Formats: sequence, structure tokens, C-alpha cells
Amino acid sequence: MRTVLLLLVFVFPCLVFGQLFRGIPQLAKYKSELEVLDNFLKSNPKLFKEQQGKLREIQQAKKDQTLESVLDIFQGSFYYYSNNMDSAAFYFEKAMMISSEIGNDQIYKTAKIRMIFTEENKKTKYQMAKEMEPIYYDSYNKKDTINMLYSLNGLGIFYGNLDSLSLSMSIFYEALRLADLSNNQYEKGFILNNLGLLKYDLGAIDSAFSDFKMCLRIGEELENLSLQGIARQNLGLYYNRIDSTDLAKEEYLKVMQMGKDFGYTLYLLSSTTNLATLEMSLGNSKTSDSLSNIALSIAKDGAILYSVTPIYLGKAYYMLRNERYEEGLEMIDSAMAYVKYGTYSELMPPIYHLTFRIYEEMGDYKKALDAYKIKVEVQDSLDEMGNAKLLSELQFRYDDEKKERLRSIEKNKLKLQIKQGEIDMANYRQNVIAMIAIFLVIMFVVIIMYFRLKQKSDNLFSFTIANKLEEERGRIARDLHDGLGQSMIVLKNKFNNIDLNDKAETNQLNENFSSVIEEVRTISRSLIPPELRRLGLKKAIKSMMSDVEKSSKLIVTTDIDNIDQVEFEEHQSIRIYRIVQELCTNSLKHSGAKSLKLHSELDENYLILIYQDNGTGLDLKKWESAENSVGFKSIQQRLKYLKATMKVEKPKVGFKVEIKIPIK
Repeated sequence: MRTVLLLLVFVFPCLVFGQLFRGIPQLAKYKSELEVLDNFLKSNPKLFKEQQGKLREIQQAKKDQTLESVLDIFQGSFYYYSNNMDSAAFYFEKAMMISSEIGNDQIYKTAKIRMIFTEENKKTKYQMAKEMEPIYYDSYNKKDTINMLYSLNGLGIFYGNLDSLSLSMSIFYEALRLADLSNNQYEKGFILNNLGLLKYDLGAIDSAFSDFKMCLRIGEELENLSLQGIARQNLGLYYNRIDSTDLAKEEYLKVMQMGKDFGYTLYLLSSTTNLATLEMSLGNSKTSDSLSNIALSIAKDGAILYSVTPIYLGKAYYMLRNERYEEGLEMIDSAMAYVKYGTYSELMPPIYHLTFRIYEEMGDYKKALDAYKIKVEVQDSLDEMGNAKLLSELQFRYDDEKKERLRSIEKNKLKLQIKQGEIDMANYRQNVIAMIAIFLVIMFVVIIMYFRLKQKSDNLFSFTIANKLEEERGRIARDLHDGLGQSMIVLKNKFNNIDLNDKAETNQLNENFSSVIEEVRTISRSLIPPELRRLGLKKAIKSMMSDVEKSSKLIVTTDIDNIDQVEFEEHQSIRIYRIVQELCTNSLKHSGAKSLKLHSELDENYLILIYQDNGTGLDLKKWESAENSVGFKSIQQRLKYLKATMKVEKPKVGFKVEIKIPIK
């Protein structure tokens, strides 16, 4: 019977405690709001969520990462107290990441300490203690008092669970000394509470009573309701143990009133549940069941779901005592539905034990036997897990000690290796310096060769351009001498010998003059297309493309109407015109194409010209590397002047190039 009753008693250990925002200057302006949040953390889940939401809105509006990391620790602590370790670990890890980014070492260590507590189902207490120790030493070296207290509290709890009770007590007393020296009375109250619980479990209940009373006194001096509520609950536990039920009831009622007055749901729930247990022990079953119903309603409404299963078990026990077996089984089914919110190892054995008791009282011995077998299997499984955990603990300690011995041996080896290492390092440095010198020489030679080759390439291009210019001058000279010059001589002779009365000769002379004028226009057009100034870039390109079509068998398609939407300066228009002209010349000379197409696209920043023919295609690498590739290089020079880019594609048939010209 005692096993079932004890399930309903709420005790208040403080695994991670204290006002974590103390000592952080950036959080001073949020002190009052954070104190409210801290009070609601374990006392009222609903009000905690509301206060957390308000502070989250402030944090997001101000983009305050320090506040964000502290709120994440509070959120993780809330999930920890709700037995949701995965969610708790997520928020602690997030707080560690943010505090690391902003360089706040105090918040980082606080989050790390709480993160260690979430791993109690994954690691042994010895492993957790070994992870906690470096945090304490680091906090000590950096005079981070608050995290020294947090880590000492954790170490005291871990070593207490390892049955290293003298070490655990020494740690708690050291934490008390530090709290006194630093005048951290709030943290001192929590440490006294945990020290009192350790003594209580050891049977030193009078000494535990003194610690609980001192915790209560500190809570009253600080007017801190959290400390007062925790101390009174544990004082009630003490009075109940020494059979001073009236005093126990008095403490529970005070906590209940505190819960009602200040909206502390958890205190209201715990005091109601503890009173139900007390009434059951006094034989007042109906009063106990009535209080259990109230507690159940408080737990569900307040979302304190980890407490629901023990309450249902208390009600099942009440049904058993009053021979209401079917209702008792219903209570057990309800308890099973909430097991996932509590601790499996603490809840499952009592559930199956109570199931066994009910079926036994009903006379259904087969089901009673089945329930008892399951209870034994669960207990054996838990014992096996406990033994495995103990073996793991011992193995870890052995490995740890073995590592220490190995470290000692390695230190001696290391001393012998240091001198050799220093010699090797000196040789290594010399080799590195030599390699760097060689590398720099090679780089120097490569750079010189690069610039020489570049200069040679530029010189070759300039030489080729000069030759082409000379060829072009020679062509123009020949056109002027052989064509225009000869025509002018003929006209001069005709003009000197003309008979003005001969109409046929006059008409012939007029035709000769027209031919000479057209020849001058042709030469002029080859130098600078007049359409550019007179008609603009679009019409000049269209005119050129029309001439290409007329002078060849190509089918030419031109779609460039949107060019008129861009205002280019004359020197830009000439270069664009020449680029298109060079592409057309390339198609006429080398491609063997039957058709070509030019169209333009316009976006906010670029004019895009797309030129394509259906000829034999183009090997871009050969085009670029050809010694006499003046066409490609002249296009490159013009593109560079226009700050434009060119992309040559290889379609299945022919040649395609896309030119992007930036526009202002």
C-alpha cells in the first residue's frame, strides 16, 4: 500500500536552479519581466507561456540575441520540468549556439550545464559528473560565480545518485560557502533545499528539517514565493514522516493558498495531491478521492501532464479499497494513457502491481497472474537496465582511471619526445623556408613569362591590325585611283569635248556624273555607314542585313525593333554595328550557311543581341587561337569598350552567339 501512496507525494528537488539572468548587464532592463517568468517556470505553465510570449515579442522587435538565448534556456527548462528531454535539449543547444555567436560565455555555460541534465537517460551519472567538472573549473578561473553555483549543484546531485554521499555533501557545503561569500541568497535557498533532500533520503531527517526551515526563512526574507513554496512542501513531507499530520496539513494548506492567491498552478496541484495522500493515510478515502478529482482537473487544465498518471493511480487505489474494481481498472487505463509524460521506470511497476491487486481481489486469478508476470518482467527489465547502467558506470570509472595512468606514462614519453620534436621543428622550419623561397622564385618566373607572352600576343595583334589597316588603305587607294580616278579623267575629257547642243552627249555625261557620285558613296559607306547618323542604329543594321541578303543567296531574318528603346551614343552605335557586320562577314566567308537570323531582347539592365546561322558551325578555340583572327579580336576589343559580354553556343546545326550589352 505504501508504494502506491508515495506515488502521489510531490517533493521538490531543484536540478537546475536560480535566476540565470543575474550578472548579465544586457539583461538589466528586462529584470522585472524575467523575474516574473522565473517564478512561473515551475509554478504555472499557462502563465509561463504567456509571459514567455510577451518577452519573445520584445526580443524579436529589438532583435536582442542576448535576450533570445536566455529565453531559449527558460524554454528548455520548461520542457525539462515537463519531462520532454528532446525538446529541452533542442532549446539548450540553440541557446549555446546563439551565446557562442555573440560571445557571452556565462549564458553558454549555463545552457551547457542544463544540457548535461537532459542526457540522464543516455549517460551514466559518473559521465555526467565528468562533463560537469570542466565547466566548474572554467567558471572558477573566470570568476563566473553563478555558473560555479550551478555546476556545484549539479555535481552534488550526480555524486549523490552515485552513492558518493560524503563527496556529494562536501560539494553542497562548498556551494553554500560560495553562495554566502558572493551574497547569492536566492541560490543558497535552492542549495539548502537539495542538501535537505539528500539528508532526508539518508534518514537524517532532523538535519534535513533545519535545511528546509532555513530555505523557507530565506524565501520569506527575499519575499520569493518559489523558495517559500518549495520549502513548505518539503516541510510537509517531513511532518508527514514523523506522523505530525496536523502540521503537515498546515504546510500543504499554506502552499495551496499561495497557489490560489498568486496563480501558481503547480503549487496548487502539489498541495492538493499531497493532501489527498495524507487523507488516504488517515483512512479518509472519500476526502482523498475528492481531492484527487480536484488535482486531476488542475493538472489537465494547467497542462501539467506528467502528474496525471500518479493521480489516476491514487484514484485506482481508492476504488480498490472500496471494492469498486471495474472503476479501478478504468482508472488504470487512464493512467496508462499518460505514462508517456512521466518517468517509465517509476510508473510502470506500480501500475501492474495495482492491476494485479485488483484482479486478485476480484477473484480473476488468471488475469491477476498475467498482470503479476508483466510486473515482474518490467521490474526485471528495469533491474537489468540498472545493472547494465551500473556495469557501464564501473567500466567508465575503470577506463577513466586507466586513462589517467596512461596519461602519466605518456607524459614521460612526451618529455623525451619534446627535445626531438624541437630538433624536428627546426629542420621543418628550414625546409618550409626553402620551399617557400623556391615557390616564390617559380611564381616570379611564371609571372614574367605570362606578361611576356601577353605582350607578345598584344604586339602580334597590333601588328596584324596595322597590316589590315594598310591593306584597307591600299584597297581604298586602288578604288580611288583605278575606279574613281579613271572615271574623273574620262569625265574631264568628255566635258572638254562636249557639244552642249547635242542632247544625247549631255545625257550620257549626266549618267557618268551619277555613276561617279554613287562610287564615292560606296567608298564612304564602307568607312562609316551614313545610315547611323541619319536613320539610327536599328535602321542602319537592317539596311546592312538587307544588303547582305541582296548580295548573297542567304535568307536573312532581322527582328531588332526594340533597339530603338535604348539611346546609345554614336561611338557605341558604331561598335555595335561593326560587331554585327563582322559576324555577318564570318558567316558569308566561312559558314556555308543558307540562312541567318539576328534578333534582340531587352531587359532592365541589358540589350541582348542573338545572332545565329545554319552553317557548318564554328570551333571557338580555333577561332580564338588563330594567328590572323583579327575578326574575333576586333570583336573582343569592341565588346571590352562597350563593357559587354559574349557567349558562343554550339547548337546541333550552325553557329550561335549571344551578346549582352549593359545599358544605363
